[in-house]
Amino acid sequence: MRTLPDSETAFDRWAVDELVDRYVSWSEERHGVGQAYQRWANSGTDDRGLAYAGYLAALDREEHAARSYADQADSVLRICVRRPRRRCLINGV
Repeated sequence: MRTLPDSETAFDRWAVDELVDRYVSWSEERHGVGQAYQRWANSGTDDRGLAYAGYLAALDREEHAARSYADQADSVLRICVRRPRRRCLINGV
């Protein structure tokens, strides 16, 4: 017979899943910054302004994703700090 996880465990799992999702989003945006930089660096004179604007937009998106990831990491850390070590999902429980 399966038991349902308690709400605390379900929230822990959600928080960790969300942390991983935000890490992936940040990683994708970080890659996008590199691509935008290359487009800017390789752009011709006529396209340089537009390519630079694209690079700045990519930086803004990466910064937003990084902050979102950091905020979620702080949330997961607070979950772990409030609980005994044996009950923190991050520690493998």
